[in-house]
Amino acid sequence: MPLALKARPLPLRHPEDVEHLAGAARGELRIPHCRLCDSTFWPAGPVCPLDRSRDLDWVTDPGTGTVTSWVRFHKPYYADDTVPYVVVQVRLASGPRLTTSWAGGEIPVCGERVEVRFRALGDGATVAEFGPC
Repeated sequence: MPLALKARPLPLRHPEDVEHLAGAARGELRIPHCRLCDSTFWPAGPVCPLDRSRDLDWVTDPGTGTVTSWVRFHKPYYADDTVPYVVVQVRLASGPRLTTSWAGGEIPVCGERVEVRFRALGDGATVAEFGPC
């Protein structure tokens, strides 16, 4: 007998992700920035991955970049998944790479220019996803 699928959980609000999720709710792509070496990075964390500095703040990224990789999922992992669905890795023009949902109608192409879009999930949660410019 197959197992019943559960509803997809809302994004967890870890302390490191609060500003990113709050920015998404405002329609802004917020990413961590190191004041010491002036780099932006992802995923968020308590220290800069380049110099281990704790002197961090958050900046609003323009949200443009290029597709560096993608995958199409054919298996539903949650009850409300519509399959197939595509997940992309995007290198932001500012440097960091994000793995996120694909918001384009066509299959992504590596090297394709993309821009951020925001999708409300309910319960006040909004996520950033990327699609063609």
